[in-house]
Amino acid sequence: MANAVYQKSGTAVKWSDTTGDLAMTLNNLAAGAGRQGAVKDWGALSTARPALYHFRLLVQFDTAPVVGESVTLYWKSGDGTDYDNDDGTGDAALSAADKLKNLHFLGELIVDEAAADVDMSIQGFFTDLNKEGMPVVYNGTVDNLQATNNVNFVTITPIFDEVQ
Repeated sequence: MANAVYQKSGTAVKWSDTTGDLAMTLNNLAAGAGRQGAVKDWGALSTARPALYHFRLLVQFDTAPVVGESVTLYWKSGDGTDYDNDDGTGDAALSAADKLKNLHFLGELIVDEAAADVDMSIQGFFTDLNKEGMPVVYNGTVDNLQATNNVNFVTITPIFDEVQ
């Protein structure tokens, strides 16, 4: 009889302004601006690592946003030397919207309520076999994100295959 392969969640990594595992300054992220988080090293390529990851993006707006506009989440990965764009590996502003073109699109949060101070969230899964990576958030709305530390964040949870 064949063994079943189950998925087991690892420890979630949180990117936020000051209280997360890694820094990503989303406090008051301006309309039409992007931000990348600090790099996460998942371990040596020669060791057993997951290929599947779960993501969650949660944001609030400082003022009532326009329904239908969006905030987009990307994943920037690399092998420790080469990355999907040249904006570095730290918590930093996106240098230009064109820098999003070669990143992994994860999801688009569509504003569904014209209200400030309300949690809006998306989640899903992606695969990545690289050693390192970081989330990149692009605020495509005409409103800034909430100007409060740690209200806006990204979590990435590795999903391990487990043979029973």
